[in-house]
Amino acid sequence: MDAIAEQDKIKVPIFHNRSFVLLLISALFSSPGYFVYLIGAEWLMLTITDNRFYFGMLFFVAAIPRLILLVVGGIIADRVNKRTILFWSDFTRAILIGILIVLISTDTVAIWHLLVLSGLFGISDAFSYPAMQSLIPTLLEEDQLQRGNSFIQMTAQISPILGPALGGTLIALLGFTGVFSVACVLLLLASIAVLFIRVKESEESNEENHTPLADLKEGFLYARKNELIISVVIMALFLNLFFSGPIAIGMPVIVKDIFEGSAVSLATIQTSMGVGALLGAILLASWKLKKPGKVVISGLIGLGIAFSTMGMSTNIWMMAGLVALMAVLTQIINIPLITMLQQTTDKRMLGRMMSMFMTVSTGLTPISYVVTSSLIAVGVSIQWTIVVSGAIVTLIAIYNLRNKKILEFKLS
Repeated sequence: MDAIAEQDKIKVPIFHNRSFVLLLISALFSSPGYFVYLIGAEWLMLTITDNRFYFGMLFFVAAIPRLILLVVGGIIADRVNKRTILFWSDFTRAILIGILIVLISTDTVAIWHLLVLSGLFGISDAFSYPAMQSLIPTLLEEDQLQRGNSFIQMTAQISPILGPALGGTLIALLGFTGVFSVACVLLLLASIAVLFIRVKESEESNEENHTPLADLKEGFLYARKNELIISVVIMALFLNLFFSGPIAIGMPVIVKDIFEGSAVSLATIQTSMGVGALLGAILLASWKLKKPGKVVISGLIGLGIAFSTMGMSTNIWMMAGLVALMAVLTQIINIPLITMLQQTTDKRMLGRMMSMFMTVSTGLTPISYVVTSSLIAVGVSIQWTIVVSGAIVTLIAIYNLRNKKILEFKLS
């Protein structure tokens, strides 16, 4: 009878899970709000200064506090209600955007305002990411994780479709005040939705009274024994160095400086990224992977080749198509990796493991932003930077064909 009851429990569709549905709704508001803000901030920085180094700094100053505080965010996610963390993350972002609207309305906005705002958003990310990724396994059964992660990504990736399109249109029609007002409202709605999520008290309580330092030490010791985490982190560490900076900085700069496009052109590129990511998430929601490691490595090889080709794009539409393909491949890489880590990690350690994974694997991301910005500042073509970076990503992926820890992993 117990076995039958357990089987019935597993067969319940995840959309009957009220708390998980609310998490999806929150992401449906939060992610578009963030992307509407992002395209507005990017285009505002490109508008108020011709120095592209400051544009690169927009990403750098967000990456530094995110990197430093991710581990702290993971410790807190394992100690307090994850729902509360997600609420304050979205609510404070809405307040910060409200301050930016006032600065724009009074015509006092400056470069340093955008940089400070970007840094504060980075701090918010450091707490929201481990809270989100460690909350999902507490709401779903283990064999539902791949589908659950796919639906979260699917909901979130509607954002890069609606966000940039809406952002570019609002900039053209209503200016920067309009675009940031919409972002503010969306983030407020996300913060309200997350308040209604119910998490079992037993999942949130930490029975052992450890100090934060002891929790941190325990997390590091746990990670050292997890060979899968070590394998994934080492690979991601070097991939982010050659991918994160060139892609984040390269897309807007190519649109603005090479193709002489408008905010709508940038929205087209970023919308194509959202479409590709959504298609990738839909694919992973219906495709049950038996050996996800092989799919991950194959996706990485394809990503590197597509990235190099993007650097040789001759027009907006060619670039948009390649960006969409890269987004599909990114989902094929990221969703299985997150699911693999969630399945092999104790629930009480999820916040710390997710934050440590992000901290270490993205450790070279700020350097990537600085190097990319510096190369542009000294006159190196962003297109050639992308071509070379894509080739290196491909070589790193090919080298990991020898990584048995990743290749031989099987999902539940």
